[in-house]
Amino acid sequence: MKLHHRILSSLLYGLIRLSGHLPIEILYFKAAILQFIAEKILRYRYQVIIQNLSRSFPEKNYQEIRKLAHGFYKHFFELFAEVIKSQGMRPAKALIRYKIENHELISDYHARGINVIVLGGHWGNWEWLIMTPLYFNFSNYTLYKPLSSNIMESLMGKIRKRFGLKLLPMNQAARFILSKKDFPALYFFIGDQSPSHRDAEYSVDFLNQPSLMFAGGAKLAKATSSAVVYQSISKTERGYYSVKFHPLSQPGDEMNEREILQKFAGLLEADIKNKPAYWLWSHKRWKHKATSK
Repeated sequence: MKLHHRILSSLLYGLIRLSGHLPIEILYFKAAILQFIAEKILRYRYQVIIQNLSRSFPEKNYQEIRKLAHGFYKHFFELFAEVIKSQGMRPAKALIRYKIENHELISDYHARGINVIVLGGHWGNWEWLIMTPLYFNFSNYTLYKPLSSNIMESLMGKIRKRFGLKLLPMNQAARFILSKKDFPALYFFIGDQSPSHRDAEYSVDFLNQPSLMFAGGAKLAKATSSAVVYQSISKTERGYYSVKFHPLSQPGDEMNEREILQKFAGLLEADIKNKPAYWLWSHKRWKHKATSK
């Protein structure tokens, strides 16, 4: 990374850290201005959002879909405010705003020498999973796709490491986890984006349409005898989240990768249907279709 890129990244992060000390109400006010511009003027990904919502909730009329879209825009820009706020937040405050209800489940796996792979989605505030290491005294990793911009790559790295989360590039994850260099540990996979593969074996019914799923987490779990859990990040009130882990698969059970993904998709779908506005509707989730076997 070039020196001037490193300097610019550090300056930007410094501004974010300073902004993180502002009252969250001020950050929400700024987010509301950006929301208005994106939703009403620029119409940021409006057609994608409306199309995704309409296909996922065919029973709802257009007015109901528009209301859900508005709720999504509001939550989406408030999420940016919360990311900034996290950078100025003390650990004690983070533990109040991001409360893991059953962290004992993960601690028990670790005490028994069992690796844990967490499957989660872009629901609630997925960026605040950076606070998870505050609950554990062992390594927590999140898989990520490196960004093309060196400046943004460095900036996001600083943000996500704020509370001790370790970053693992997706193209290195399989080799690292299989090597068991840091074992047992906790690994986060965000599994609801549109994968590049078109393997019909990993297509499940999700939000009323056939949906391809990332299979990497489930495959690695079977290869390393790891437990698999689903992470639900529920927004309880503005700026506060309740997190629960739900077991999906245990080491040595008879479940295959597709069955694990089906359970994951079912739990995520239930969360989304409960509070639809909190999912990432602006993503082109269904741009790839499964090819027949």
